[in-house]
Amino acid sequence: MKKWNKKNRPLCSILVFVLVLILCVPASAGGDKTLQAGCPSRSGETVLSYTKKDGITLSLPGYWDLTAVTLEIPGSDKVMIGKEKREISAGVPVDVTDLLGNKTELWDHRGVLVGRLTILQGSAVPALFIECDAEKLKAAGRSKYTAVTEGRAVWTEADGTVTYDGALTQLKGRGNNTFRYNKKPYQIKLGEKASLGGMGKAKTWVLLANWTDISQLRNRIVLDMSREIGLKNAVGCVPADIWINGLYQGLYLVTEKIQIGKERIPVTNLEKATEQVNTAPLNPGKIKTEKGGEFPLMRSYPSITDPEDITGGYIATIEKYHRMRDTVIAGFRTVEGLSVQIKEPTYPSRAQTVYLARRITEMQDALIAKDGVNPKTGKRFDEYLDTTSFAQRFLIEDWCENYDFIGGSQFLYKDSDLVDPLIYAGPSWDYDLCFGNMQDRGYSPRGRHVTLSQRDANIWWLLSRQESFMTQVKETWKETFRPAAAVLLGEAEGKPGGSLRSLDEYRAEIEASAAMNFTRWGINSETSAPEAGGSFDRAFSYLKNWIAERTAWMDGQYGAAE
Repeated sequence: MKKWNKKNRPLCSILVFVLVLILCVPASAGGDKTLQAGCPSRSGETVLSYTKKDGITLSLPGYWDLTAVTLEIPGSDKVMIGKEKREISAGVPVDVTDLLGNKTELWDHRGVLVGRLTILQGSAVPALFIECDAEKLKAAGRSKYTAVTEGRAVWTEADGTVTYDGALTQLKGRGNNTFRYNKKPYQIKLGEKASLGGMGKAKTWVLLANWTDISQLRNRIVLDMSREIGLKNAVGCVPADIWINGLYQGLYLVTEKIQIGKERIPVTNLEKATEQVNTAPLNPGKIKTEKGGEFPLMRSYPSITDPEDITGGYIATIEKYHRMRDTVIAGFRTVEGLSVQIKEPTYPSRAQTVYLARRITEMQDALIAKDGVNPKTGKRFDEYLDTTSFAQRFLIEDWCENYDFIGGSQFLYKDSDLVDPLIYAGPSWDYDLCFGNMQDRGYSPRGRHVTLSQRDANIWWLLSRQESFMTQVKETWKETFRPAAAVLLGEAEGKPGGSLRSLDEYRAEIEASAAMNFTRWGINSETSAPEAGGSFDRAFSYLKNWIAERTAWMDGQYGAAE
């Protein structure tokens, strides 16, 4: 036998500690028994509890009737609640109102303690229930290039009305930085077109996680503001609580996807026209990168055959320089440094890419010229772009001090020249890092923002040098934007059928679901502006004060509403 050595003491202590834990913890503790809840009077969906260190949490949809909820541990005929071990039979509706928000003991049918249970209920917002293969879901959570391709989805409105109950043909991760966080953003595709939350019918929808925004309101405020001021084809959105395979995933903002379509951006469908003159199904071949030719960088699919008209429609985004450099995506960079990704068509041919690159270059050259006239074509900048949409987007980016104003999610679209030759700004997209939620840019609510970067790759800076454009910006601020901001700040009543409401109303609508969301995920500490986080209450107060101060500053720049 080895002689006892003092070096063995740490290992021995650890083994003793682990043994004590095993002997002291009840056999059923630790969340190995999941509580299932249903509300028979509603959609028929069931939800499951989840376990964390501080106990078991059961999150219920806001439209459920708390006086008629079933509770059961699958495989057991009853559970028991509270110190008095109140018996609840499986499948029998009971009133759980008194349990809401309170920690209480949960016992299984044998009287063995399962853990401490807290029941929460969300706000009066829609609910989305998704059922799919658990292993495929895990894979989709690891890589946004892996998709779940079959399942079931149920969308229930805030009043309990089921709008969609059918096939789910796609669930995949989305986003760039946002995908690396624990709460995943998704894109889903339904088996049939449906109108969710009163938005236009479509199959494809985006689920924004809003991880970096503790207020949970930034994206929604800007998207609603865009619709309120009349930005063409602005994105619709609605908050919703989401459950996947019965487990609560949190409060999301469900939005329309930016895509060409009758209910989305109703421009000529160049992708469909291209598919019709190529073999079916479309085989795009490999993407080709070209450098040092007419454009410093161009990526396209040269094996694609073109239809007769390649002038539109297109959806593109102004992108960050490094993203176009480091990621192999279709698009181009102009000689003056403007990086553009082509979103639709999904597989642009070389001729299509060259066409759009030349058109945007002509527009950029007109803006660079002091008189706003392209020296080669003789056309003014407003013969290339729709000044109304650009003025509206200029104000949106400046007002909220969007972190990505110079690149990243800066959408543009263009129809066929046979319909409309102009380039339009929009729709607005991706605003979790705005309203002072980024410390290194857009932190202070006072001062210039979109015109600080004075280089030719900044479209907003180029536009600001055109006197006629800035006159239109000031008119837009006074006539439509400032009155809308007054509604948001509670200074005026919203108009009937309007998209905006007061900030206090926005908060009240999601408050319970936000609490449920943060119980599930905790308060994210990765936000770049500490003052904008910490708690939901603190984040909301910061947001409200910031918007009020920013709006007042812009009154001084663009004039108060008349």
